[in-house]
Amino acid sequence: MSVALGFAVVGAGCESKPAGEGAKDPLQGGGETPVAGTESPAAELGWISDARVAGFETYADDPAVDARLDVLAAAHVSVVVIDSDLSFYMTDAAFEENAVYIDEVAKKCHQRGMKVVAYYPMLEALTEDAPTKQHTMWKDHPDWVQRGIDGNANQFVGGEGRVFWVPAGTESAWLCPTTAYREYFINRVKRLAQTALDGVWGDVPLLSDIVGLWPCTNATCAAKFLADTGLAQPTGVDWDNAVFRRWVAWRHGVIHEFEQAVLAGARTVRPDFQLIIETVTMDYSAGTVQGLDGASRDDGDVLRVWEVDCASDETGMREAPADDWISMAIMMRHGRGCAGKNPSWVISYGKQADDAERVMAIAIAGGVRPYETQIPLLNQTVGDAWRGKIFGWLKDNNDIWAGESANPAAVIFSSVSRDFIDKNAGVGLYTSTNPADELWWATAPSDSATTLPYLAEYRGICKALIHAHAPYDVVTTPHVSAARLAPYPVVVAPRPAALADGEISALKSYVEAGGTLLVTGSTDAGVFDENGALRAQPALLQAFGISAAADWSRTSYGRGAVVLVTEQVGQKYYQATDAAVTTALTELIAVSRRTIVTDAPPAVVIDLRQPTEDRLDVLFANIDGLDTGGFNGQSASFRAAIPCGGKTPGGVTITQPGDSAPVEIPFTHEDGRAVFDVTVGALLLARIAIA
Repeated sequence: MSVALGFAVVGAGCESKPAGEGAKDPLQGGGETPVAGTESPAAELGWISDARVAGFETYADDPAVDARLDVLAAAHVSVVVIDSDLSFYMTDAAFEENAVYIDEVAKKCHQRGMKVVAYYPMLEALTEDAPTKQHTMWKDHPDWVQRGIDGNANQFVGGEGRVFWVPAGTESAWLCPTTAYREYFINRVKRLAQTALDGVWGDVPLLSDIVGLWPCTNATCAAKFLADTGLAQPTGVDWDNAVFRRWVAWRHGVIHEFEQAVLAGARTVRPDFQLIIETVTMDYSAGTVQGLDGASRDDGDVLRVWEVDCASDETGMREAPADDWISMAIMMRHGRGCAGKNPSWVISYGKQADDAERVMAIAIAGGVRPYETQIPLLNQTVGDAWRGKIFGWLKDNNDIWAGESANPAAVIFSSVSRDFIDKNAGVGLYTSTNPADELWWATAPSDSATTLPYLAEYRGICKALIHAHAPYDVVTTPHVSAARLAPYPVVVAPRPAALADGEISALKSYVEAGGTLLVTGSTDAGVFDENGALRAQPALLQAFGISAAADWSRTSYGRGAVVLVTEQVGQKYYQATDAAVTTALTELIAVSRRTIVTDAPPAVVIDLRQPTEDRLDVLFANIDGLDTGGFNGQSASFRAAIPCGGKTPGGVTITQPGDSAPVEIPFTHEDGRAVFDVTVGALLLARIAIA
């Protein structure tokens, strides 16, 4: 009996062998290769992996510390982020006083069973009443401050409306990580590592473009660029210049090296000390101009908390159109992909409980642990009772984080392809503009993510996979290897203009072993190397012997194949939903034994995870029907047929936030799938016992 009866089929039918004969299907037991690169955190990272995070602003004269910490503990918070005076430029004596106070609060958190990290801006220092102060960071250390390619120092005094966190009269100075500031900051983190803190939350170590254009170009940066590359630092923005492209790629490495040095310094004091980097630049153009980019390098032991900004700093996502919600869901999953083997967190903003729960749903389904707060601040909540409900549910179901991915597809993201193709031409955070809201993320149509060729192609492919209910994982280029890609029957490379030789070799090995590689939006795949050097030919296409082909044509290579689409089909889909794109994608993914059959609305986000050999977890996040004109979240009822990898389903239980206990529901076993009906509010977890 076919599970297609009565509802739509997504990738139904073919049960071909997945890529890589030695690859392990997570749903099959045995085999030699796990789902490489998906999370398998060491025991000492358990508190990172299971984190339920909240902010806690406190200062030395705070009389209510104990009572307020009790509220957090009662709401099932497991990690507290202390926000004290570390944002401010202070003397050594004042810093010591602050460290002593933070130590006291950290011990109180531990007494309540909560881990604790300290919020500490890594490259920004604030000074209150700066015009009247003798000592500010800028006045004392002008040589430490970032300078733009236009020569402007990256410092300003608040009061002109530049950013909401710098009030009138307060100096904001952005520091350069190649100056002596580096050791100054590392030494202060070492002091914090001597306290009871479990780690430091390092806030946005980026090359800020608030004042300076394309920082940083001071003397130490010029010397380092010359030493690292043998090249003179560029003096202007010129995307046709190979040296400028090399410099753009190099800037990502400068931030990465600084992050690694801070963690290494802290661990000379405490080997178990953690560094969690707040990373706001996600997948869009801010990463190009600001240097900070969690997708550009392998982070090693550095951890990340992703700041996925909302469409508005006033209303959050309450007025966001449907494609902005999809864009947020894509960024959540992007964060999980950047992290590689590491667990990571995300700032889950909300305005009210109903929209906050939808944001948190796509965070959890995306694989990132939530830091709950109310837009636009980090130390608020949309409600203690609601936080307790959602965090209590996460606490009861925290083993969802332990599962290996069982998703059938991977999407490759290349930071430098975005850099060299989109050229920082627009912000690209979301798709919409809203002139009626002064705190909407952008007002210029050119800033829409749909206008940027690389980003729109990448996000459009992701949107199409979400709409097709074909769960995918993001693999960033630093993690591309034959072993990492082997478990996926289909790998998609959207507009991969810039690839290293090793990445091209890994893609060849993946296809040779039996995988299907879909290359979209590209006649220039691999025309740049990872540093922006222009190759004579598009090296990825050349590697497979493809010179010209009709769209969606298939070229056999080894035991696998390459499918080429030169049209920007992802960008086309991102701009306007096109059923032909989802149809073509699902036909490719039909080779998988992990395809899903469902009549769920397109905007139900699905993720497959396997925590044990005898259980499959399915997460459903519902963002259907959310659109401009006021928040109006609705439940979604549908049938789902979930593949069991050749095993027999023995039972299905479901649970949603607010449920007192999981509920066993009826199911049938059809065509190798467990078939059941569900109604999803914001988030639902289905657990399938398999034998």
